[in-house]
Amino acid sequence: MPNERVLVVEDTELLRRIYHDRLAQEGYSVLTASDGLEAIQQMRAAPVDLVLLDLIMPRMGGLEVLETMKADPRLAGIPVIVLTNLGEESSVERAIELGAADYLIKNQAKPAEVVEKIRLVLEHLGASCVQQKSYKLLVRDRQADADCFIAEARLPRRFWCPACEVELVMELIPQPDRDGWYDAHVICPMCAREF
Repeated sequence: MPNERVLVVEDTELLRRIYHDRLAQEGYSVLTASDGLEAIQQMRAAPVDLVLLDLIMPRMGGLEVLETMKADPRLAGIPVIVLTNLGEESSVERAIELGAADYLIKNQAKPAEVVEKIRLVLEHLGASCVQQKSYKLLVRDRQADADCFIAEARLPRRFWCPACEVELVMELIPQPDRDGWYDAHVICPMCAREF
């Protein structure tokens, strides 16, 4: 029985619930998001093994999500299956160019077919797309080069998230091709927003 984490990103509540229930029934750990911004926040907050991604959504559409994932080393390797409607061929082509593993036409794919497509993609791509473990470190304010870094990075409230009112952390992500080297990001541990 699978134990992979699947993020279902779909703005239609009924479809989101159908996919969630069927995938959970098959043994997947299922997270859901109703739009692209929520999806990016969830992926940055906790690792997922695959994303089932609707293309047309409010706030941030599927193509924008794919562009954001491709630009973020923490998310670039996560396999994505795009959910589309009939007549969106150019969007599907763009999604494949941006790295989507495959696509499904929503009104033609039964939940069992969605589960089978996820299983196949995870079998073929999942092993090669394992997310690197990242490390979150607290940074001491007013120590060493902190003031200089805050000025150059233009942090709005020093090392505090203006939205969540919590201390920001430095996230270190191992570079896969250089042992002992890391990419660093300043993020909020609550909302996963980058600064």
